[in-house]
Amino acid sequence: MSKLDAAVSKFEQGMSRAPDWLQEFYGESTVWELMASNGLQALGIGLAGWLLASWMERRHLKSLDQCEIPLQHIVVNTFKHAPPCEAESSTLLIGSIVIAHDYFRTLIILLRKMIGGNIRPYERLVCRGRRAALIRLKEEAELRGLDKVINLRFTTTMVSGRFLHAIEMVAYGTGIRTGSIVTESDKNQTMEESNHF
Repeated sequence: MSKLDAAVSKFEQGMSRAPDWLQEFYGESTVWELMASNGLQALGIGLAGWLLASWMERRHLKSLDQCEIPLQHIVVNTFKHAPPCEAESSTLLIGSIVIAHDYFRTLIILLRKMIGGNIRPYERLVCRGRRAALIRLKEEAELRGLDKVINLRFTTTMVSGRFLHAIEMVAYGTGIRTGSIVTESDKNQTMEESNHF
């Protein structure tokens, strides 16, 4: 008798001594029937979870697209200095979001980390988080009446616990309210007008 057969036999003997409610729960099935039926249930639940998570991700991406449209007039760049313009006011802007992925993708990420290579579900999560944080930053700029954001930066923090695997994405930059672009001829004309008075 092999070790596997001995383990199966031991399990079946233990089940025969189990309480009645446990025997009713598992029924009269053998170990192999039990594994097959539970395996199919787990596969069905996993597939349903994957489809639901994919649908929710697509819905989130569509909502991000809709939120970005009215904020396109706010110019964002990563330069440390403002482009040539007259800055009327400036302030620090911050937009942050905590975003998580589902447990089914967590399992795929854990398997991929063991093997190594590109982790696409995590890339999509970071991309969604970056877009959402930027939208929140632009919304704050619009509320304050700012039309440009310079020195834009992103930072990421892992938020994890026993049952939570998420990232916090923070976008921050300097928001400025600009007047018109000032050229040398405009400066000269303004100086000439002020000298006349």
